[in-house]
Amino acid sequence: MRTHSERGAAEFGVFDAHCDTLSLIADGTDADNCAFTACGADTYGSYTQVFACFISPRESDCAMERLMQIAGLFDELDFGKTKKLLSVEGADMIRCEEDVDILYSRGVRCIALTWNHSNRLAGGADDETQGITEVGRRVIRRMEDVGILLDVSHLNDRSFYDAVSVSSRPIIATHSNSRAVCHHPRNLTDEMFRLIRGSGGCVGVNLYPPFLTGSDRACAADAAAHVLHWAELGGIDAVGIGADFDGTDGLLPQDIRGCGELYRLMDLLSERGMSAAETELFSHKNFERVFGIGEEKNA
Repeated sequence: MRTHSERGAAEFGVFDAHCDTLSLIADGTDADNCAFTACGADTYGSYTQVFACFISPRESDCAMERLMQIAGLFDELDFGKTKKLLSVEGADMIRCEEDVDILYSRGVRCIALTWNHSNRLAGGADDETQGITEVGRRVIRRMEDVGILLDVSHLNDRSFYDAVSVSSRPIIATHSNSRAVCHHPRNLTDEMFRLIRGSGGCVGVNLYPPFLTGSDRACAADAAAHVLHWAELGGIDAVGIGADFDGTDGLLPQDIRGCGELYRLMDLLSERGMSAAETELFSHKNFERVFGIGEEKNA
């Protein structure tokens, strides 16, 4: 069996729903020293990257300024052939639904209401008590009106179910794994996965080892276990990649140290019985559908 690396770049596409590369660059890291690089992405036939504007708790009071700084890098930096999309991780800059329009006009197409901390919109993964606030509910409705996807990856369980009850459009978890495979509060239960799939959304498998195995060590086979679990639930049409490159403090699977090695995960899935069509759904087509760019890319 030929591997993706041997089949040639033109035969293989990637859509990665989450990386923190721009935040890392904004804080002084050289772009060539990141896990996502243009050189690595250009080895594939197509590559779409969702770049997150990550707002940490210490930046809450200057969240809009931080977003504009990162969005400026999004506009300025050359990432070769990579198609770029912009997201927000931790929407502390949103104080009312009108702020959603500002983010949309700046190019944001996906928003995670919180990071791990709670804010005026919702409860984060580190807070078991707070749900979606009334402001948060209005913000979700406004996001749907303007065409911004809701990312539930960092919501706590209560806020997740609140969000599902409010939302009428596809919802996504850009970088979350299976709680049945690895019991971690940042991961999703099977019921949560079914609700995301039922909404027409998608889940991106995160390569952060503690979310894969519960330890600091992991390999591509551990990531494949999460994909195959969801496939067994009938959800191969709702699983994609959310690698979390440059957002893991350097912790990554030992055999996927950067975007140029993602093909190893796809090869492993093929070896374990996933068809070529199913592998392509996982590698890029599912998230292309949800973000509405499939026809554009294939035109």
